[in-house]
Formats: sequence, C-alpha cells, structure tokens
Amino acid sequence: MPLRDRFFIPKKNSDRRKRSISSPESSSFHDVGPFARPFLAVVKDPRAAGPHTLVALRALFRLLSNNSFCDFPVAFEPLMKGVLQCKFEQTDAGADEAVEMAIADLLALLVTLDSYAPDTLMDAFNTVFVTRNTFVHSPALCYHFEVVLASLVDSVFRRKDISAKLILEFLVNQLLHTPLSSGPTIDEASREAQIAHDATRVTCLKLTRRCLASGWNDEDISRDNDILHIIQDELCLSLLMTGQAIWANAPGHIPLDILSEICATISTLWNINVLRFLLIPQFESIFTGFYQRALMLLRQRPNPVDSTTFNENLSFDAELELILESLVDLLCLQDQQKHQSSSTLESLFTTYDCDLRRSDVAEHIVIELARCCGAIISNEGVATLEAYEIVDNQRPVPPHLKELCAEALLGCLKTLFPTSEMAHLSKAMIVRSSRSIQECDKALHDTLPEIQRNLDQSSSVRGIESVTPLSHREVKSRKRQFRKAAILFNEKASKGIYFLVNSGFIKETPLDVATFLRNGLVLGLNKEVVGQYLGTLGKAPSAGKSPPCWERDWFHKDVLIEYCGLFRFENQSLLDGLRMFLASFRLPGEGQQIDRIVQAFADSCGRRCDEATHMQLFSDDPKRASDTAFLLAYSIIMLNTDRHNPRIREDKKMSVDAFVRNNSDYGCDINEKGKELPQTFLEGIYYSIREEEIRTEGEGAEGHMTVERWKDVLRGSTVSLSIGEAESNLLDLKELVVDTIWMPVASTVGAFWGVIRPHQRAIIGTTDKNQSGMLGAQGARLGIDIALELMTGVRNIGRNDIFRLFFSSVCGHSGLLGGYKSDAVERASNFTKSVEAQSAVIVSIRTAHEAANELGIEGWMRIWAILFELRDLNLLVGGSSKIGRILLAESDNDLLNPSSRREWELKMAKGSFHNTSNSTNQESPQSFFGFLFGSENVLHNHGDAAENRVAEPEFSIHGKDALLLWDELATSDNEDDSGLGNDDVDIGFDFPTREKFNTSRFSSAGAQFESQLIHEDILMYQQIDTPITGLERVEDTGLHQFSPRARVRKRLNRACDFAGLVLESRFMDVNGAILLLQALTRIIKVGKSINRGVENINKSNIEHKGEEYMLSPASEALAEVLLCEITLKNKDRLGVLWKTVLKDHYSERLKHLTEIDSEQWGIVPIEPGIEKCVTGLLRLCSCALQKEDLANEITSSLCLLFDGKSSSEIEELDKHISEGVWRICSNVDGLMLLDSQGWMGLLGLVEWCAARAAKSCLGDEEDGRSLGLVEDDPGLKVYRSLHLILHAPELKDIIPAIITKSIATLVQATDKVGCSKLCLASVDLLHLLQSIFQNKICNSFSCNGIADEIIVSSWQEILDSICYFFRNSPNLVIRLHALSIVTDAFLDKQGSSLPPPVLCAILPEVCIKAAIGRISELIKDESDMLERTEDIMIEFEQCVSLIFKPFLHHVKNIINYGCAFGLKEVWEKLLLAMEQLLQEKPDEIDISDGDKMTPGILRKTLKELASEHLRNAIMVLHSHGVLMSDPVDTENLSRDTWLVINRMTFCVHIAKEWQQAISSN
Repeated sequence: MPLRDRFFIPKKNSDRRKRSISSPESSSFHDVGPFARPFLAVVKDPRAAGPHTLVALRALFRLLSNNSFCDFPVAFEPLMKGVLQCKFEQTDAGADEAVEMAIADLLALLVTLDSYAPDTLMDAFNTVFVTRNTFVHSPALCYHFEVVLASLVDSVFRRKDISAKLILEFLVNQLLHTPLSSGPTIDEASREAQIAHDATRVTCLKLTRRCLASGWNDEDISRDNDILHIIQDELCLSLLMTGQAIWANAPGHIPLDILSEICATISTLWNINVLRFLLIPQFESIFTGFYQRALMLLRQRPNPVDSTTFNENLSFDAELELILESLVDLLCLQDQQKHQSSSTLESLFTTYDCDLRRSDVAEHIVIELARCCGAIISNEGVATLEAYEIVDNQRPVPPHLKELCAEALLGCLKTLFPTSEMAHLSKAMIVRSSRSIQECDKALHDTLPEIQRNLDQSSSVRGIESVTPLSHREVKSRKRQFRKAAILFNEKASKGIYFLVNSGFIKETPLDVATFLRNGLVLGLNKEVVGQYLGTLGKAPSAGKSPPCWERDWFHKDVLIEYCGLFRFENQSLLDGLRMFLASFRLPGEGQQIDRIVQAFADSCGRRCDEATHMQLFSDDPKRASDTAFLLAYSIIMLNTDRHNPRIREDKKMSVDAFVRNNSDYGCDINEKGKELPQTFLEGIYYSIREEEIRTEGEGAEGHMTVERWKDVLRGSTVSLSIGEAESNLLDLKELVVDTIWMPVASTVGAFWGVIRPHQRAIIGTTDKNQSGMLGAQGARLGIDIALELMTGVRNIGRNDIFRLFFSSVCGHSGLLGGYKSDAVERASNFTKSVEAQSAVIVSIRTAHEAANELGIEGWMRIWAILFELRDLNLLVGGSSKIGRILLAESDNDLLNPSSRREWELKMAKGSFHNTSNSTNQESPQSFFGFLFGSENVLHNHGDAAENRVAEPEFSIHGKDALLLWDELATSDNEDDSGLGNDDVDIGFDFPTREKFNTSRFSSAGAQFESQLIHEDILMYQQIDTPITGLERVEDTGLHQFSPRARVRKRLNRACDFAGLVLESRFMDVNGAILLLQALTRIIKVGKSINRGVENINKSNIEHKGEEYMLSPASEALAEVLLCEITLKNKDRLGVLWKTVLKDHYSERLKHLTEIDSEQWGIVPIEPGIEKCVTGLLRLCSCALQKEDLANEITSSLCLLFDGKSSSEIEELDKHISEGVWRICSNVDGLMLLDSQGWMGLLGLVEWCAARAAKSCLGDEEDGRSLGLVEDDPGLKVYRSLHLILHAPELKDIIPAIITKSIATLVQATDKVGCSKLCLASVDLLHLLQSIFQNKICNSFSCNGIADEIIVSSWQEILDSICYFFRNSPNLVIRLHALSIVTDAFLDKQGSSLPPPVLCAILPEVCIKAAIGRISELIKDESDMLERTEDIMIEFEQCVSLIFKPFLHHVKNIINYGCAFGLKEVWEKLLLAMEQLLQEKPDEIDISDGDKMTPGILRKTLKELASEHLRNAIMVLHSHGVLMSDPVDTENLSRDTWLVINRMTFCVHIAKEWQQAISSN
C-alpha cells in the first residue's frame, strides 16, 4: 500500500460494521507458534467483537512482556504481520479506541523484542502513524500514539536497524510534501484538513528529533551515508522552507507548535557536534535565512493602525518569541562536550566568518541582535546614524522580545569569554588545548563519508584560497579586503578587479575573476552588477590604447565560460539548472547581453543536464545539443516573463499549447529526427514555470529559499573544515571574535541606557531619553549585565585597548561628563530621573573595583570626574560611618577644631578673608595653655571692615564656582544628616545592604539593581497609601518623605562602594596605583578650578580628548583629599608614589602661589583645593616619618610652604599648618630619622608658624589684662612642638642648631604682640636648648680634651639669641628673664664644667658685649629715666652681674688650666667695657646725699655699683696671684690693669685705695 494511503482510515462497512486498521493483505500465520496462534486467530477474526479482540491483544502483550513464551518458540515476524491484519466488530467508540491502543502497544513491544524485515517494520510504523493522525481531535489518543511512535523510533535507531533510514526518510518526506497553509481558510473542511496537516507536521518533527537523539553519536552519523544524505538534502531543506513559510504568509497562519518543533529540531542538529562540520552550507542557510531574517523582520514590523495589523503583530511576536528562545538556546545554553571547548559563537565565527566562501554568520547575528535591542549600527558593526533605516511607521521592538535579544547577546559573551579559572591558564596551555582540537578535527576528517571527500574540486574557490594555511585573523583580514573589493566592484567592475589584482588576492585570469563573481555574493556583490559584467562584450583591441586585460573582449568571454563551468548541472534538468543559474545574478536588460549569457549557459548545461545524459532528448552532436539548450532556455525565460508580468493581461499570456508548439521542433538543423522534445516534457516545464516563478532572490537573510537554490547550495559547496584549513589558536580566535562584535555590543548597551542624540530621536521615535517605569528598569538591568560581561571578558583575554575604549563609553553614558551648560538643579534632575545613567555609574564604579590596574589614566580620570560631579550634585553620601567607608571624610582628624572650622567655612562663604575680630574670638574656647600664655595687648582689625568688603560675585550658569565645601551635604535632604553612610541606619527604605547584595540570591548585578528599583516603587506606593491622621510631627517628616535626590543617593550608596576606591587601592599593583594618582593630579590640572566667579582656565585645560572636566572648588579640594587618602592607604609604596607623582604635583601646586599684597590683605580669596593640598602635604610628612628612606625627602619638601614668596593663600592657613607641625613633631621616633635637610624643612615651617604666633590672642581692651590664647593658636602649636622636641630624651643628641631661629622667632612674635607668658615660656626653651648644647660641649671636652668648634659656635648662637631679647625686648620681665638665663648658663653646675678655652672665647663676645650694650642703652635715654628708676636699677644690676659673675666664677679654672693668654684677653675686654662705663660726667660731680634724685645722681649710683663690682674682681684676681699692686714687668697684666683703671675718671680717686688694699693683703 502506498504510504500516502496510510493517512486515511478505512471506511466503516455499513452492512457488517467491521473495522480494520491495516492493509487487507493476508499471509499465513501457522508458524507463529502453537501458544500464540489462538490469540492471533481472535485478533484476525472479523467476527470478533471489540472487547474480545482487546482481551486477545492484552493477553499477547502480557505474555510477551513477562517473557512467558521463553520455553516455547514464537515467530515474531509472522506475529507482527498478523497483528497488522487485525479486524474486529465495532461496538462503541470507547471500546474501539481501546483496541487500537492495544494494537499500537503490542506493535511497539514486538519492535523492542526482535528485528524485522524493513517492509514489515515500515508497515507497523505507518499503521501507528496513520492511526495517530485519525484521532487529531482526541488529545489523549494522540498523546498515546505519539508515545508509541517514539518507542518504535527509539528501538529501531538504538539497534542501528536498517529500517532506521526508511523511517527517517518517511518522516522527512512527510515534512516536505505535507501542504502548508497559504492563507486564511474559509470553509470548515479546509480548516479541518489544515489541522490534520499541521498535526502531521508536528508529529514528524517530534519523531525526527527522536531519531536524531536516539542512540546515535557523531561517528555513527558521519559513517552512515544514507542517514547523512537525508539530513543534508531533505531534512534541512524542509526545516528551512517550513520556517520561512511563517513570514511568507500572514502572521498567525502557521501554528506555534510547528515553529517550536522546527526550532527544537535545529537545536538538536546543532548539538550533534559532527553535524556542525558536515552541514556547513545547511547551517549557513538556516542561520541567515531563518534566524537572521527573523530578526530583520522583527525590526521592520509596522506600527498597528487597526485591529488587523495589531493582531498580526501579536501573532508575529509570539512566533518571534519562539525563534528567539531557540536562538538563545543555541548561543548560551549549549551542553559543551569535553573535546569541544569553543562556544557556539566561536564555532559560527570559525566556520563561516573565517571562510572566504561563506557569509559572516556570527557577525551578522550579533549585529541584528544589537539592532533589535535598539542599537544604531552599520553592517560592519560601527555605530552610525546612516545605517539606521528611516521608516516612519516602524514600531519599536517589544520589551519582551528585546529581553530575549539581550539574553542572546549576554549568552554569547558568557560562552565566549573564559571563566575565572580559565583566565589564569597560560597561553601555552590554551595553545595545547587548541592542538588537541586540531587532532580531533583531523580524526573527524578521516571519518567523513567517501562521497563528501570526493566532491568536484572545480567548485572550490580557486583564485581566492591560499596554498598555505592561514590564521583566522589573516583569513578575516583577507575577507574584509574582498568585501572592500565587492564594494568597489559594485561601483565600477574594473575598480574591484583592479583592487584584487593589485592586492595580490587573485591573478589576471578569467578563472579567478569568475570564481570571485561566483562566490562573491556572500561578500556583498550586487547581482545586477554581476549580470552586467557577464553580459558585457568588452573592449576590442585598438591602436594606441592598451586597456587592462579584464576589460578586453576575449577576457569577458572567457570569464563567462568559466563562470558557467563553476555550476554543477549534473543530475538535474535544464529547468532546474536554469533556475539555479539565474538565482546567482540578475539578467541585464539588453537583449544582446542576454543572448551571450544564455548561450554560455547552454554550452555548459547542454552537455551535462539530464536531458542530454539520461533522457537522451538532446542530440549527441555538442553543437546541436547546445543550440537546443539555448532555444529551450531562452523560451523558458520568455515564458517566465510572460506568465508573471502583471502588466500582461491573462488572455494575452502564453498558453501551454503555444509553448509546446513553439518548442516541439526546432528544425532539422538543430533537432535530429526522433529527437523532438516530447509534449509531456514541455508541458511539465510550462506548468512548473506557471506555478513557481524563476526569481532572483536576495542572499542570506534577505532571500527566500527554493528547492533549486537549495540544490545550488548543496552542489556548489564543498566540505569546509575551517579549523583544519586555518591555524587554530583559541586565544587569538577569541580576540578576533571580540574585535568583531564588541562595537555592536557596546552600541547595545548605549541603546539600553537611552543614549540617543537629539537628531536621532525623530528617527527612533523616542521623545524622552529617560524611560520610566519597568522599561527603564529593564534597560538598566540589561545594560548593566551586558556591560559588565563584556568588560570582564575582554579584560580576561588581555584586550585592554578594547576594555578602555568601552569603559570610556560606559562612563560617558552616565551623563556626568561634560554638559555643564545647565545649572545644577537641571543636571541633578536629569540624573535622578534616569535609572539608565545611574546604571552607567554603577557599572563604572564596579569595574573600577574589579579592574583597577587596567583602567589607565584616562579611565581613572573619568571615574574621578563622575565622583566629583556626583559630589557637586549632592549625590554622594556624607556623614560618619562606624565602618569608616565614607568618601566625604578624612581618615585623620581635622587639622582645625570645630570652632575654627566653622569660622573657616564662614570666611570662604563670604568670599574674602577678614582678620578675626574681638567678638568672634571671644566665642572660641580656651585651653589651659591658652589661658596660661595670655596676651597683654589686644589685637585690632586691620583697617575698616567696609574697606575690605568684597562685592558679591556673579556665578556662572553651571553654579560650580559657588561650591566651596568639599564635604558639604544637601541642605534640603535632612535625612542624610543622621549618617547615611552607615548601611545599618534605617531611614525608611528597607533595602538590602551592599554586603547583602554581594551575596544575594540575584544572579547578576543588573538583577540586583532592578530589584532595588522595584522595592523602592513598592515602598513609595505604600507611603502614598498611608492615611494622614493629623498626628504627625514636623520633625518626623524626613523619616517618611524622601526627595528624589535622597533616594538616588541612597540607591547609589547601596550599589556602589565609592569609598572602596580609596580603601582597596592598596591591593593594586604599583603601576596601577601610580596611574590612579596620576589621574587625580591630571584632572586637577586640566579641570576648570573656579574660584569666586573667576574661572582660572589654562589654555590647554578647557577640554580633554573631547570631554570637558570642570571641577568646582569643592571638588578640587576633594581631589586633594583623595590624593592624600590613597597615598596613606599605600604606605608601603609611599616612596615610589612620592617620586613618580606626588613630588611634582605638590611642587607645581605650591610654587605658583601669588605674593601677598599689603593692599589686598584679608580680601584675597583662597581656593579650597590649596587648603587640602597643604594639609595633604602635612599629613604625608607625618606618615613619612615612619619610613627611614623617605623621612628626609618628604619632610624637606615642607620648604614649599615658606620658601621664597609669602603667599596670601598660605598666610590664611597658619592654623592648619601649625596643627600639622604639631602632629609631625609628635612622632619623636620619626624625628630621629631626619638629617639636616629634613630638619631644615620642618624647622623652617616651625619658624614660619612661629612668626604668626598669637594672632588670636584674647584680651581685655580696657585694662589690658591677658586672658590667654585660643586653643589652636599657631604660637601654642609651635610651642608644644618645640617643647616636645627639646624635652624628648631621644632627640637631645640630634637636635640641630637651626632650631634656635625657630624658637627665637616664636619669642620675637609673642613679645611683639605682648603675649608675655608664652614669650617667657619660649625663652625658657632657649635656656633648655643652650643647656643641651652646653652639655654637648662639656661632654666633648671631657672625652676628647677639646671642644667641638661647631657645637661651640651653635651654643654661642643660642646665647646671642637670648642676649638679643634682653637687649631689645620692650618687656622688662622678658629682658630680666633672658639676663638671668644667660648668667645662670655660666654659674650653674653644668656651666661650672665648661672648658676654659670656650669660656675665654665666649665671655667677651657674649656676656661682656651684650651687657655693656644694654647698660649703654639704659643710661643713654634720660627722658623717662626717673620714672623707670627702680627698673633701671634692677636691670643694671643684672647686666653688671652678667659681666663679672661668670668671669669671677670661672677665673680659677682658667688660671688652673693655664690659659693665661685667654685670661688676659677676657680681663682686658672687661676693663675696656668698664672704662667706657665709668667715665664721670659733669652732672655727677659734687652731689651730696640729700640732693633730689636727678639723672646724674642715678647714673652716679649705677657707676658706684659697677665700680664696686670692679673692685671685687680686682681683689679676686689678686687673691689668685694674677694682679699685683706694683707691677714690675711692662708687659705684666697688673701694669695694664692699673693703666686702664687710672683712665676711668670715675675711679681715679679710689684707685689708690684699691692698690693699698691689695698691698696690705
């Protein structure tokens, strides 16, 4: 019985009501066995009722399934035939259905038990198949018969039965020949018939998949030529044609279950690894003609204008959803085999994109997916507006389909890029892995069927292929060149050929050019241009002209001949060959060109087609056969034009009789006698043309597959194992794939994030960049996932160039770089409304964490620019946190106390710096030191405040110049004041914390962010629904109502670890950390630092590589803070960071500070960045003291703050600097590491701070009482620092002498402003310092017998400093204290140990000189001498004591040491000083005791006191035998002494008395 008869169940016999499910053929069953024969008799008996037959069938089933016939022979073949002839008396529908189910079950059991003849097995399979199609309206029966059919297929294919080929062929034939719906059915009968046809197709597809998946492996399929031929020639064609029929008709006329089965079958074929290489042309047609075409049509659906188009769109979307799910399954849900390590995308790319004869399947699939996601890209994957097809009524892709497209792209990326484990494999291991794949492919090639390896090599791409194997990159590069040549060829044929010849890709031969034309369609050749070139006659030779050979007439003729020879016309009719031939180009319009082309076709096809070889319809004479083929082919072309030209009326079109009459006999010159074309043959041609037009369809996704075109695909293709042809390197392959697809994927990310230029919105149909609702959340999620996957992947394979380009693009999508032409309110509003822009920020920050070392300077500059813009828009979380992960906070305590910080911020807000007033300072708290070191004078304002007032600045439109406080929070968002930085603080939104997010159930970062957005919306709606009771308090409003900016700030804080950029920098490598800091310094340099309405813009700083980095003063300060914080987190690498980045940065920032202008004192504004730059340098110095190799280098850089010019900006930072100095000096252990350069920098800064001491001195203006200093006064900080240095035991031996200048400056500054207590304390520091050096002198002398000259010089300098203050200080207390210090320095216990040589050198130069100088000043001015009598007397006494007491105290040691010359020198200097003092003036003569005090009397009294001290000194010297009353030797000391004394007019009358006293002793 023919197979088609199995579709129809035998009609019921109305007389006997008999029913049969099989053919009526009979055979004997006497050999089935004695035990099975009775049951089989009942089964075959037509008189048996249905229940009886059912009992017999079930009995056989149970006996066979339980193996009850094991001891008794049963012939399975006759038994099956008997079951197939089952007939029974029909009773009711239920019983009849039960019998048919029992028959099917028994047949399935018999097939599993034994093998059968192919006819018997196919009869059983056909019986069950036809019966299943009978019950299309009974789902239960259909399902049961499908299970039975599946069981039959499993059994046959598992045994590798010979009938497997017949079953697969049967199923495929059903797919090919079952009619498809061509439009909406009208009548019920047609509708039911179509339902039956659809059910048949679904069943066939399911069973076909079962065949492919049942017990077959790669080797079995590759060796079974029959199975392989069915799959190659028929199955793939049926799948493609059925799939393309979905959009050939109106959407919705092909059931979705058919489409689902088609997609599942394609997936099954792809999952069989060997078929990927055996079905290369087939898969190319499927991916381009099915998947790629579906994606193209998805973008071209019109906007619904009525219910019809609306319903069609719904149906089409349902169909596309199934196709996209299948594509997702192919691209990302593949079960990779052990020997197959490449992804689907790589397999497609290797097989097709890296083959010159194939289309770029992988690239075009990615591009189409990207376009469906909204990307605007060209066919080359470059983002461009021109590539977007402008269609006014084109609808956007529905969100759920866009989601599937994004999943497909994401799946491509996940399977393409290596996992974290694979990323750590060495390149050698990857190459070894690729070699194993090559070996596997070689083995596969050896097992290819003989028929595949013996294909005609004439169809290969001669002239294009290279003899030596090429790498994938070389093949792809060459393919790009061929594509370029195709573009040139489409413009002008000679240009394209010249390019190929000149590039060396082809030779100047007709065969190479013909091969390019034959295989160039996949490269983009225009069929019309190809037809024009083939039909062109060419240029004839002419004198004086030498055109290129490819333009000559003979070359064109040979190209046409070679072109026709590349077709395989064997084993097909002339009509089929003509269809295939005309499908490869478009006939030109000129008749002569058509004649030449058809003649060449006839010459080639007339010898090889079936009419010439098998049918013997053409003459044996090649010339006559060619003429016959030409006339018939030309007639067919005319018939095709006539029948399918809409401008020709139906009654005017050619009839079949006319066509037969015109072609039956071409005359004796062409047709030999008996070789006339048969009428049936010509009629067949006519009807074929009438039913199916010869069409020149587009290639790939734009074409429609036909049977003839399919034959061309199969016959014109050779087995192409791309991996075998090209050198395989997995790493290089992945890089090549990334080079190809990263631009479309990057454009997709931009589309999801709504990156649409204004001039594109009219084209795309988008009026607002910021999507709302769940569509915005969807775009945010998909953009995040794809962006992260792409950046992670390209980074793992080492393509940092692509990584950085894409990262820059992602940062640009945030909308925070540039665009400063609007104010902050508008910019903040745009950002808070766009979850897509927020997604870009999340991706940028997350990538910065994961790939910190790969970002480079440009990438980090963008990260910092984003952070600074967020700060300027008040979108960064501030406050304090228990976990210390707040970006807007320094890790160290502020250098200013809270009161001073408020004052500082107030000054910056006012825009000018006024000197502190009395009322302001009285609010500052006092410390113990501040009260102790009070001031006697009161500071007044420098000038009138009105004169120093600065006009209100005019701020720019962006408002950045008004931002001064780097850690300022939004004034309207009070909910952040409680510390939003702490994730544990509950302020109303119960979001998962950042740590919980990282370990959450969500599969991706995008899903986490989307869930957060959904959770926010839920909470917002809950708050809206909350009733108002009237009992709410105003202060509770912030806990329940949140501004959009607060929500975004909280959202970003949850998703982004901003502070981690600083904290985790310590895990970066050295180069990465350097680039990180260089990015910060560069953005400070190139950014627009705007101060008080004046834009300080350098010429090269306006724009940086197309992006404008504009920093507010506050952000500039934040940049300096981050610079310092990052450095402090990398203490172990501080040295290299300082030398490579920080040193130059601080030098450049601080050396350009302007000089202070006395006229502008107090009105010059300061940049907040300078403040943080200075404080950052101080913090680094404090840290550097812990590093022995850096302490001196960094500390010496403090000279930048005071060396050279005095800056107005630096002047206002005295409190900052003094606190920094105190913190530096607090590290005593670190100070021990300093050398002279380090001490010079530190003490120079100390001196600078000391000069600004007591600027905030508090006092009572009326009575002048000192009330003390504010706690953070620079003088106090300096005093504490110096006090600590001098009292630290560890530093006593290394304290440099230059500290003297610092202390002296502090004494001078405090003395100048009248802060006597602090001045006295500072003088004490000088006393302590001189004691330290005095001790050094004594120790050096005791150890070496000689004092160190440098130490002696330093000690003398210290004493000179003290003497300076007792000579020049306006404060008596200070002078007396300094005098006593100098005096005690020689009289105390330590002073008694001073070496005599040192004493002899120091006493004249220090004590005598300073004392006599001060005495001269005391008695010189007589204007107020009487009012200061007591003070003068006290001070005079101290000065005289300084002259005599040290000398007399040490005279014995000097004499004993034998330093006679030194003693003489000291005594002579003393006598000369006294000679100057004890000269009597006229008003000092004849003064009696009762006279009133006058200046003369006072001077006389003072001189008497001095003369008494001189007398004592003479007596002491006499007692030591040095001075005699009557000297003998002219060079004697005694003689010189008495000579000088005699010159003292005040002592003349008492000199003899002194001599007599000496003589009497």
